[in-house]
Amino acid sequence: MSLSNIPSYHAFAAGVEVLEWMQASHPARKGTPPAPPSFRAAMDALVRRYQREARQSGVTSFEQLAVDRAWVSRQMAAQGVATARILREDFALQNLREVLEGIDDCVIKPKQAHSSRGVLSLQRLDEITFNCLQQRRAMRLVEILEYLYAEMREHQFPNHWQLEELLLPPSGLLRPVDDFKFYAFRGRTALVLQVARSRQGQRYRWYDRDWCPVDTGKYDGALDPTLLSPRNPQVLLATAERVSASLPVPFCRIDLYETHQGVVLGELTAVPGTYHAFGDQADAYLGAMFELAGS
Repeated sequence: MSLSNIPSYHAFAAGVEVLEWMQASHPARKGTPPAPPSFRAAMDALVRRYQREARQSGVTSFEQLAVDRAWVSRQMAAQGVATARILREDFALQNLREVLEGIDDCVIKPKQAHSSRGVLSLQRLDEITFNCLQQRRAMRLVEILEYLYAEMREHQFPNHWQLEELLLPPSGLLRPVDDFKFYAFRGRTALVLQVARSRQGQRYRWYDRDWCPVDTGKYDGALDPTLLSPRNPQVLLATAERVSASLPVPFCRIDLYETHQGVVLGELTAVPGTYHAFGDQADAYLGAMFELAGS
């Protein structure tokens, strides 16, 4: 079976019998039941591979390449995919005031973090005051620093930050642009996570490849069925799958923005945060996709 023959997650969850091989046993097991495919287990193995490669002289793991902005920019240019422009590459929070000099609007984010923690979209009001789109209020520089230091302590990511260009949604409204995170396997999307940020925190919505809303067991306490789906879903999907097909790994999460400028790549996420948190059904489905992508 090829990846193109895998049913959508909505169909899989409804009991479509296409993946009978997931339960296949063999006499060599001598009557003991086999373990089904598992995204958690496949990702654990992939993480171990990346860690081994990171310790080998002369070897650059895909996880390292995925955070190399120059490498990502070259790859995306070859695919005709726009990337978010980096305004400042790497700095510590104690230097934030100097780094922001001459910049009227931007997104500040940690270089190494998961689940969009520590991200603020800012528009300058005066020398030390910014309009924060997530908080929907003016924040002085000292408040911004207090918030970011607290995020860094709570979520335990290192004191390395960057500034990106501020992107706005297709409507042009002054609000943070939504993320659409595609769990993609060699050019085939399994699930899409929409992330919206507001003063009340982050809200989520899951879709399958056909843009049917689905439940995956992850972020169940913060799902919001009222989030608006993208304006051009098929353009987002086609972009994510084109990028995925060009990568030298069986799995990568492709993080895209739908903006007033069109589709923009945010990040290539080699190891998504809390990849162990899917429910058993979604874990098995993603695991089956991983198994086929790696064969």
